[in-house]
Amino acid sequence: MAEGGPGRPTRLAWGAVVVILLGVVGLVTYALTHVSSPTAPALPAVTSPAVLATLSSVPTSTFDDVGVTATGTELTPPVVLSGQPPLTVGGKADVLFVGAEYCPFCAAERWPLVVALARFGKFTALHDAVSSPQTVFPSTATFSFVGVAYSSRWVALTGVELFSVQSGADGAFRRLTRLTAAQAAVVARTAPLAGGLSAGGTPFLDVAGRLASTTSGFSPALLAGQSQAQIADAVASPISDTGAGSSATATPPTGQAVLATANELSAGICAATGQQPARVCQSKGVLAADAALGLSRPAVPSTT
Repeated sequence: MAEGGPGRPTRLAWGAVVVILLGVVGLVTYALTHVSSPTAPALPAVTSPAVLATLSSVPTSTFDDVGVTATGTELTPPVVLSGQPPLTVGGKADVLFVGAEYCPFCAAERWPLVVALARFGKFTALHDAVSSPQTVFPSTATFSFVGVAYSSRWVALTGVELFSVQSGADGAFRRLTRLTAAQAAVVARTAPLAGGLSAGGTPFLDVAGRLASTTSGFSPALLAGQSQAQIADAVASPISDTGAGSSATATPPTGQAVLATANELSAGICAATGQQPARVCQSKGVLAADAALGLSRPAVPSTT
C-alpha cells in the first residue's frame, strides 16, 4: 500500500514539489542577479547607392560656380589652425570627426564632409541617420559614421559617434563609444582654438591639424523637411535659373551651403596632402576657399 494514505502526498509527490520549488527559486534568483553582456548597436540602413553616386559625382564646375557663398545665408567657416601637429593615420592625412547621432548640428556638418571626402576617395560603407525628433531642428536627415568605411590614396577618415539617437530607460541618449586617449587629447587641445565651449561638445572636426570646427558650417534649418535624397539632389543642382532676366538663385540654398562648406573642407585637406590631387586642389572653388580662409599654399617655383 502506498505511504501517506488517502489525501496525503506520497514521498514521490513530495519530491516533485521540492524540485519544482527549487527550480522556481533558481529562475527568480537568475533573473534578479544576472546581467547580460552589452551588445553592439544594430547598424541603421545602408545609404542608397544612388545617393552616394549623386554626392560623389558633383562636377568640378559646380563646386567652382558656388565657391564659398550661399545666397542669403550666413555660413560659419572652419578655423585655420596654426602650429598644430599634423593628424595622420597610416601615413595619410587624417580627418577626425566626433559627433552624436541625435545631434542636429552634427547632422548638418556630415553633409559637406561626406561631399568633400568623396572628392578624394570613395565611401565603401555608409549608413543613414536622422537627428533626434526631440531636439531643435528635429529629425534632420543625415548619415552615421558608425561602421563607416572609406578609402583614399591621400586621406583617412576617423569617424566617431559618441551617442545614439535612441534613448535608454533613464531617458538619456545611449552611448555608443568613447574617445581613445589620443582622440581625447586632440579634442582637448584643439576645441578651444576653434571656439568650442567645452572639450566634450559635438560636433568636433579636425581636418588633419589644418582646420577645425565645433559647429556646422551652416544652420541645420536649411535641411529641414527634406529627405536624404532631396538634399542630395539639391547638392547636385545647387543653382536654379528662375527665368529670363533674373539672377540664378536657389531657395532654400541648401546645395550651395553644402558645397561652399565642402570647398572649405577640401582646402584644408589639400593643405595636408601637398595639394594633391591637383584636379581638386587647383580647382577654382578650392582656390576661392584658400583665399577666404587665409590658408597658405606652397610657393610655385619660378619658371624664369
